[in-house]
Amino acid sequence: MDSADNSAIMTIDLSRGRFRVHKSTLNKMGRPQYIQFLVNPEEMLIAILGSDRPLSGGTANNVQQFQLTKHSVEFYSSTLMSALVDMIGILDFRYSYRVSGEVDVANRVAYFSMKTLKRNER
Repeated sequence: MDSADNSAIMTIDLSRGRFRVHKSTLNKMGRPQYIQFLVNPEEMLIAILGSDRPLSGGTANNVQQFQLTKHSVEFYSSTLMSALVDMIGILDFRYSYRVSGEVDVANRVAYFSMKTLKRNER
């Protein structure tokens, strides 16, 4: 893998209310202990902010380090899923979707444009 590769991948599983952040994305973010999901509906973006301590003023999700032995780390949030559906519009809850983006390594943030959303076939 090229060290200049800052690509990021996340899978959104609507039927389970699950967000799967790929391990390579978290590694590029410096293996944060905590992450926070941020939504910008005007720009159709979701960002993941990494930190080594809980973030004040928001909901921090603990990254279970034992999960990093897998290919991805899973997070469940009906609130975030509702925000996503409100932002995008009609989505088919029978499918999962893959979204791509990039990592700002210096700031430990992964940015995902919802315009890159692609349905995964089952």
